[in-house]
Amino acid sequence: MKKFYVGLVSLILLTVWCVFSFKTTAHTETKHAAETDLVSTTIVISQVQAGGAVATDEFIELHNNSAANFDLNGYRLVYRSATGSNDIPLANWTTSTIIAPGGYYLIASTDYDGGVTPNATYNPTTCSCSMGANGGGLAIRNGAVNTGTIIDSVGWGTATNIFVETAVTIAPPNNDSKVRLLNGCQDTDNNSNDFSALSPAAARNLATAPNACSGGGTTLFAAMSANPTSVIPGGNTLLTVTVIPATTPPSTGITVVGNLTEIGGAASQTFFDNGTNGDVTPGDNIFSFLATVPVGTSGGIHVVTAIAADAQMRTANVNQNINVNVPLPNEDPLLLGNPSGATGDIANENNYLMVKPQYSLSYNRSKATPNWTAWRLDGSWLGSAPRQDDFRPDPELPAGWYQVTDNDYSGSGYDRGHMCPSGDRTNTIPNNSATFLMTNMVPQTSENNQGPWEEFETYCRTLAGQGNEVYIISGPVGNIGTIAGGRVVIPQYTWKVVLILPNGADDLQRINRGTRTFGIIVPNFPPLNINAPWRQFRVTVDAVENVAGYNFFSNVPKNTQELIERRRDLQ
Repeated sequence: MKKFYVGLVSLILLTVWCVFSFKTTAHTETKHAAETDLVSTTIVISQVQAGGAVATDEFIELHNNSAANFDLNGYRLVYRSATGSNDIPLANWTTSTIIAPGGYYLIASTDYDGGVTPNATYNPTTCSCSMGANGGGLAIRNGAVNTGTIIDSVGWGTATNIFVETAVTIAPPNNDSKVRLLNGCQDTDNNSNDFSALSPAAARNLATAPNACSGGGTTLFAAMSANPTSVIPGGNTLLTVTVIPATTPPSTGITVVGNLTEIGGAASQTFFDNGTNGDVTPGDNIFSFLATVPVGTSGGIHVVTAIAADAQMRTANVNQNINVNVPLPNEDPLLLGNPSGATGDIANENNYLMVKPQYSLSYNRSKATPNWTAWRLDGSWLGSAPRQDDFRPDPELPAGWYQVTDNDYSGSGYDRGHMCPSGDRTNTIPNNSATFLMTNMVPQTSENNQGPWEEFETYCRTLAGQGNEVYIISGPVGNIGTIAGGRVVIPQYTWKVVLILPNGADDLQRINRGTRTFGIIVPNFPPLNINAPWRQFRVTVDAVENVAGYNFFSNVPKNTQELIERRRDLQ
């Protein structure tokens, strides 16, 4: 169908790299302006020691500035060199880790020689992440490295990376630290103003007596967030602005108004703190608005802004990036139909539509697996990019949803079974890497995953290499147990349906009664011969629909659809 010219392919892939999940330095300045220039009302970096008795004698201290328990689950601490453009992970919390209001949390290197016990450690030699004594930057992210939302950051010395808030703080000498003023509570988004020298350094941890932040003084503070930060046209995201009232004089009459025109909303949208429009708790100074991104909104990063104000004429400006995900041009795998009617409504948690440049999927929160994954395969997707094997949680899931990790499958006896296979996305490293997100995995027996399932994947790539394009949808069905402490459901079968067309244009219009389409249903339990040929499991599309409960290729004219879906494939 699509004959991509070399130049066009390069341009499209570069766009994908910059705009979607694999953003790099092309938007460094935008991220600096949009992500780091906000006051954190929850967790902050409160102290940094970049070197001590040895160069790698380092620690980072966090502080909970809020009046409620803060859970680090889903957050990570990352470092960048003074001029670095990529995150180096220091800590990644994948289980509940609570910091009490005003509490501290200590992350230290394995060479740290201080007298206060770290709550978490990292090995600067193993991760090549020894912090630069003369300059560097740290950030707390919610989500993935390089792309997760920056909650708080600090840059020191010679740093010019995106983690600098307004201006750097002076680099601390060995065994000294830079500590956030007011015992961790001061945050004006200016590293130079917010940090002072402490000699010698004095780290604090979870056992240290909490220091609760008393309020905003003469300043009105606010911070904005979105859940989720990545949406599809037609989907929604809960926008929240958390306000810390000033105390001198006390704030009254607080309001929040947002400009949502970037995502198709109003230029003066009121946010609510009355238990409506997505707001959870009335009167808690967390103002909310559940925004729907209209169908037809262009893909890419869209910035929404808001202004918090009080009756004393004090204001605080905040902003938030929203990543609108749309298929690549001429690459919509749901062109032929959405099998389950999945949507981007976060309330539709067991049929939640996620669109990525490489594939689309319906996610099931209760099963922690996809209901189905859909993609289009032709020769342009095949190349020489090596298999990345970077299995990882999907940061585009809404906050509060459990993010399956690579370790959840460890010791389970089941493979991390790709729905969209790694081998179908080998034209670039980012595209191959995208297949290793855990939202694309189901628990599969090795006899299934490495046997007929893999053989059928190879067959589909052979078809693509012969000048065809293949629309593919795969998924799990049934429940024969769980792994990961009951979080991830083990399917009884895995299934796949394919529709094959010669390369060309106007795919939907070209489907006729002679179009080849069929499916497979493979047992996900023993006994199963790993050497069993995939054709042994071949069935009609109707048979897969009866098992899975979905309606495939629903956009195809009904008479044609019914004919091709009941035909048995004999090739």
